[in-house]
Order: sequence, then C-alpha cells, then structure tokens
Amino acid sequence: VIRFDIEGLSPQIATTKRISSYEIWQDDLPRTTTRKIKRFEVQKLVKANQAKKLNDDSELPAEKPLTSEESEWLEQPDVQRGLKIVRENSHSAPPSLRPTNSLELDLGLDSMQRVEVLSRLEEELGGNVEESRLAEIYTIRDLIDAVMQSAASGDGKPAARPTFAGWKAILAEDPDDPEVLELARPSRFKTTFWSLVFRLMQVVSLDLFDLKVSGIEKLPKSGPYLLCSNHQSYLDPLVLASTLPADLFQRLFAVGTSEIFGEGFMRRLARSLNVVVVDPDANLVSAMRAGAFGLRNGKVLILYPEGERSIDGTPRIFKKGAAILSIHLQVPIVPIAIEGFYKAWPRNQPFQGFKPLKIVFGDPIAPPLESEASEEAYAKLTAEMKSRVVTMWEGLRENA
Repeated sequence: VIRFDIEGLSPQIATTKRISSYEIWQDDLPRTTTRKIKRFEVQKLVKANQAKKLNDDSELPAEKPLTSEESEWLEQPDVQRGLKIVRENSHSAPPSLRPTNSLELDLGLDSMQRVEVLSRLEEELGGNVEESRLAEIYTIRDLIDAVMQSAASGDGKPAARPTFAGWKAILAEDPDDPEVLELARPSRFKTTFWSLVFRLMQVVSLDLFDLKVSGIEKLPKSGPYLLCSNHQSYLDPLVLASTLPADLFQRLFAVGTSEIFGEGFMRRLARSLNVVVVDPDANLVSAMRAGAFGLRNGKVLILYPEGERSIDGTPRIFKKGAAILSIHLQVPIVPIAIEGFYKAWPRNQPFQGFKPLKIVFGDPIAPPLESEASEEAYAKLTAEMKSRVVTMWEGLRENA
C-alpha cells in the first residue's frame, strides 16, 4: 500500500521533492514528555544508519537483540517447523528469521504466496485459519501464531487451499457467491443493452481517441479463453471491451477489486457488467474460483496479470494467476498490448484529454497439459505471456 501510494503521487511533484526511500521502524520513535517526536534525534539515527551503509568497510547495522520472550517463542518445536516451511517458500528470506520479519517487506511474499504458505503451515501444524484474516497478518509471528492458535482450538481440518499440487481441487469446486453463480445465467437484456453502449463507445473511441486496433481476427472463434493485457488506466477495460465482436459480450466477464467496486453505484454497475467483485488480498481463493467458474461455463475472462495500473505506462511484474487458470482449465491466453492509455489518464491524476490509443491482439498461447502443472510451469507460461505483451507493446511505441 505504501509503495503503491508513493509511486502514484511521485509523478505529480518535482523530482527534488519525491520520496526516494523510506524505513519502517519496529521501535517507538523518540518523543518528548508531551509526546512530540524528537525530529533531530530521528534525523541523527537515520544519518547514522545511512553512514554505516555507505561505508564499504563497515558491517551492516546490528539487529536489535531478541527479547527473552522472543527467544522462547523461536525455540518452540512447532515454531521451528513453521519457520522451516516459511523459509522453503520464500525466495528472499533473510539469513536469520525473526518473529518481527514482515511477510511482504522482508520475505517478499505477495497475496498468492501468502495463501500458499498458510496452506503448507496448516498441513504441517493443523488448524483452519480464515483466509480473510491474512489481510491482518503482517509478520512471521502473526502467521505462525494464527495457525497454532487455530490448531489448538480444534477449528477442524486444514482448509482446501492452493498449493502447487492443489490448485486443481481448489478450482474444481464451484463458488457459493450468488453474484458469481449469475455468470451461468446471462441476461439477454443486459447483454443487448451493454452491447449497444460499447458499440457507441467504440465510435467515440475511434473518433476522439483516434483508436487503432489490430489483430482482432486472432481471437478464438469459440470456447472459453483469457484476455490478458498490460494495464495503464481506468479506460483500459472499457475501450478494450468496445473493440470486441458483439457476439462475445454475452460470454464476457471480469474480476474486479472491492476497492473500486465495493459498494453503492459502482457495485451495481459491476454486477450489471458481469464484473465479479472480490478482495484479492483477503479472499484470493474466492477470486480464483470465480474466474475458474466463469471459464468452466464457456465464458471469456478479461484479466490484468499486473494486478494494478502502471505508474509510468511500462508493463510491470506479471503475476501467475492467469497461468494457473489457463493450465488447470485448459484454456488459451490471448496476449494483448495497449499504448496511449497512460497519457490519457495517468494513475492518481485526472483525465488528461483525448490522446491516441492503440490496441494489438496477439496469437493465442496454448497452455501445457494440466498433468504438467507445477510452479515451474506457472512461471514459464507467465514469462511467455509477458514476453509476448512487452514485445507487442514495444512495437506500438516504436510506431507512435
């Protein structure tokens, strides 16, 4: 959240005023007796740490010694088993794990990886932690304690969660959310209405945005598939949908974040547009299961692998959700590249006006057999998808 907000605000201010780095302290800041922060003392501490880092001959600043209570916690057999699992599933774990290590900042775990680690901890230690609690879990100790407490209270068998070998079972189970189940019962009225709206939007885009579209003929003629594009602005899904064939609208759906479509008018709009609203951080399994349900029912899913809009228009890190759905549902991925959308509506800025927009559709990417599903297979398919998107995107920029 901090990184996202800083990136979004940075383009709006001068380079000399941008935040280039930040530190998160576990200890209380030095304060006066009236609770005011001693800014000069804080400045001295920060400068001292920076000086140590700049001195090539100096060692890294010593970590704060563990308290006796933290040492006792680390020595528990169940904690040791849990730490082993955490280390095995983190690609950037520090040499020595501490109770206060952040799951995101120190271990580099994204929302999907946190659920996978939780699954493995439950398999090892027992328990059944509510997935929604993950949004409130920040440190190694928070995570392991939640599993141990759940196991001690007899909350039941470990929940069915995604592991490298378990996505097949997870995605095979139908969701129980009424809004998701509506995907199997399309409304002819809604389809007709939004088809007309998007046709009008296409006319507007072609005229005011000078929209250029190529490769539309590469879309599969039938069957479910994923449409995966780089993400530049709020305009992306609307303009993209307006370029699709009219007979596709009845099968089109998307998964949207509750941060945007959580309530009120936006929630009703999402439901009308076949946008399934979920909180991917707190309910990742629900989000993936909703995507699988739609694809299993012959739908076409619009999915942005980056998970967020680009800060500067360039493609960012692609997450593996699309690859997992593609492999386990055995549906192709249609890579799409867009350009010009960031200039029209940059992140955290107002609409900038009508700028030329470009969209190019690539050849569908067939997934490997489901029997070959593995972390390596997810990573390979994700890398191929991103490579295709970036190559097409670079072509759009060269022809600008």
